[in-house]
Parts: sequence; structure tokens; C-alpha cells
Amino acid sequence: MPDRLRRRPRRGARRAAPPRRAEERLAGPRSGSVNLLLVAGTTARASSCRRLTALIAERADQTGRLTVGELDRSLLALPVLDPDRYVSGELLEDPAVAHLLKEVAAADAVVLVTPVQHGSLSGALKNTLDHLPDTALADRPVLIAATASALHNASGTCDHLRAVVRALGGWAVPTQLVVQRADLTEPGSLTALTSRIDQALDEVLRFATALGPAAHLGS
Repeated sequence: MPDRLRRRPRRGARRAAPPRRAEERLAGPRSGSVNLLLVAGTTARASSCRRLTALIAERADQTGRLTVGELDRSLLALPVLDPDRYVSGELLEDPAVAHLLKEVAAADAVVLVTPVQHGSLSGALKNTLDHLPDTALADRPVLIAATASALHNASGTCDHLRAVVRALGGWAVPTQLVVQRADLTEPGSLTALTSRIDQALDEVLRFATALGPAAHLGS
């Protein structure tokens, strides 16, 4: 969306993208398909985070109502955010950042999956989210998930990620996914996990449908 790629008119103002137009908000959910963007918050080629992301994508495909896409792994390797270029709007001229904004703007809903690193979300995911405008997730439901060796670490990480989603204007759905590596391999645990994924995706669908008309009425 071109509106999301505008440079800031002056230095020092808050960097915010304008909300989607009413017809754009309603296009996905009302047409019967919700565009779901999956973000695996790691640059690793193979990891528990990527396995969980793949499982979510598989379950989302099976709903028949979600059009699934995944953010390119290269966008998790952006240079560390430069505050001066961020404030001035110069970052918007970077092709990788422009591509990131375009991918997020096209999504009706987002899934954020992160490995737990030192008790919080990954630096790669946080840096990618830091490059987004203040309202990048406005009017969008967001499913939050974390993978870790210990569940108590993952729960705290999900809380951190909820705060980031809220700061970007998103709506984190109630059901979050807190996953240990064994949950992705043991048959009994995998069955319970897929059931929870289905529950979370159902919330995403219901939120996406509700937020479209609600956003329209408020415009």
C-alpha cells in the first residue's frame, strides 16, 4: 500500500502509518478468506520455532478460510534499527524495509512465533518489529507463540510479545501457544498442540471478521 511507504513530513514527529481504508479492511474477511502472515522469529534454517511455524501453517491451510504466507527469512536479518533514519523516514527508502511494510500491510492477521532467548523474544524478531510504523498491526488479530526448553520461560516471553503487539495497535488473541521441543515430536503432546493451534486460529478468524466491520464503523 503506497500510503504506508510515505516519508515523514518532519523530523521528530511520531512515525505512524495511516490506518487502512475501510474497503481495504473489509476485503479479506468479507471475501471469505483471511490473509494470514506467519513470522518465524529466527534466522535459523531449522529449529523448533520453524517447525512450530510450519505446523501452524499446515493447520491454517486446513481451515479453508485462511490464505497463508510466511515472511521471508531475510527480513529477520535487517541491520540493527538506526533511530535517526527511523525518525527521519529515510528507512522507508530501504528496499528491504519497504518490502517488510508491504507484506505486513497486505495481511489481515499475523502469527508471531519466537524462540525464547535469555527470557524474552528473539533479538531478530524484536529488531524486525522495531522497523514497523506505530500502527502497523492496527485492526489486525495477532496469534502469539513461543518455543522454549522450559514452559515458564515461554509464558513470560509471550507477555513481552503481547506488549509489543499492543504498542503496534494489534489485537493479541486470547489463546497463545507455549511450546516445548517435545510437544512437536511426541504423539500425545502433538495431538494436544494441534488442538490448541486450531482453537487459536478460530479466534484469529473470528477477530479478523469482527475487526473488519468494527474498523469500518469507526472510520
